[in-house]
Amino acid sequence: METPDRLHSIKAESLNPKYYFQSLIEQAQFCGLLLDRELSVMQGDLLLILAAQANQWSRGESSSIPLEKAQDMMASILFVIGIQLKSYQTPEQAIDMLRSKPLKMLFENGLKLARRKMAVSHYLQKKILDHLLNTPNVYYRSTIADGINGFFKLYRPQFAAHEIHITADYPVFMGRPELEGIEFIEKYLRCIQAENAFCICFAPQDIHRLLCGLTQDYRNVPLNIFEPVLLSALGLVIQERSPKQLDLDPNDLPFLYRYFSAQSGNEVQDRLKKALFYLNQKMDLPQISMQYALLCIPKLAATILNAVKMKTLDKVFLIPAYPERESQIILSYGDRMSDRDYQKLVERIFQTDSSEEKITLILNTVHSLADLLDIVSDTKLYENDFDLLINALSPSAFVMLLSQYPNDDFLDRESEQLLFAALQKRKQRFSMEENKQVDQTIKALQRDEI
Repeated sequence: METPDRLHSIKAESLNPKYYFQSLIEQAQFCGLLLDRELSVMQGDLLLILAAQANQWSRGESSSIPLEKAQDMMASILFVIGIQLKSYQTPEQAIDMLRSKPLKMLFENGLKLARRKMAVSHYLQKKILDHLLNTPNVYYRSTIADGINGFFKLYRPQFAAHEIHITADYPVFMGRPELEGIEFIEKYLRCIQAENAFCICFAPQDIHRLLCGLTQDYRNVPLNIFEPVLLSALGLVIQERSPKQLDLDPNDLPFLYRYFSAQSGNEVQDRLKKALFYLNQKMDLPQISMQYALLCIPKLAATILNAVKMKTLDKVFLIPAYPERESQIILSYGDRMSDRDYQKLVERIFQTDSSEEKITLILNTVHSLADLLDIVSDTKLYENDFDLLINALSPSAFVMLLSQYPNDDFLDRESEQLLFAALQKRKQRFSMEENKQVDQTIKALQRDEI
């Protein structure tokens, strides 16, 4: 066999993990590791594999398939061969295999490896679900259980190994893996496994209160749970306090601000690593979680530095909220009061001059969104009354009401205009991130109503 003149070695970091085969061939040509003649032979072999796949897909009933299907099959073939090529220790070894082994053999071995990865991913999912964090966030279980199950149900490595089929709505902290097919699912589940193993070291109720510090409606928000839990624990051990309850308080924020101020990115990373090792000593973290958390340090440091610069450290190191301690109106879409009770409430509001007393009456009596909307329409409330009422609502009640008045189109009644104005005043006081989460929650409410 003719050996090409090697110019230099392939740098692994120059290869695209998503399109590994294609990028390997490109780099091999650039480095002088593949001859044009060898590349031409590979192209012919790929067409032969495609023809065999098409024949198998059509069960021998047709010699031709639609162009779009043929393109998908070729993408799948390249992906499968790429899986096999990744299994070799170095890119140069992978090129040697390409030059010495038939592509058909690499394709068949890649299919075996893809199916093995499916079995590993099935096992990973089961292991996670056996000890899944108990959280009301709807995206967590629905993605890890139902979403991944949907992938396995639809995945066909023989003809469409590169497809994912699912949206994977729950966001892992390290970001969506830049991979395809079973490689995507395997990497995604390994991230979930590490994050879940870390989070179950803490009481679910403490995590719930921590996330309520961000928004009490986090149940319907596709947020990452691992990040605020890890940051809270690190913030506590930095102050030599127990991390178990995740109970930072507002008095801790000035100290943390001073601790991270005037530090470079590398210095913040060093401090976070030191805190992480101390946290591990305190809690004996699972090894997989410790390794994963170390990989997260650069991204965490960048988040903290940006928060220090923007003076939004309270959005990074969350202060737990305790909704069970709050006296607040709780709204539902149903459970309206009787006509008699409703009429009595309307009469009492008309007889009351004090704005504070009116709002107290409403907060203590109304527990239905429908009744609240009727009350503001059937009674004479003024601008100040609406401001007091809207500011007294819980976050969940506020968002439910805001979802009913997303804009001021077609608001003919004065009461509706005043209600809309009061809602917007409260919303304008939110940060950009809080408004983003409010909008996401409203969309989720609207989906639930469809």
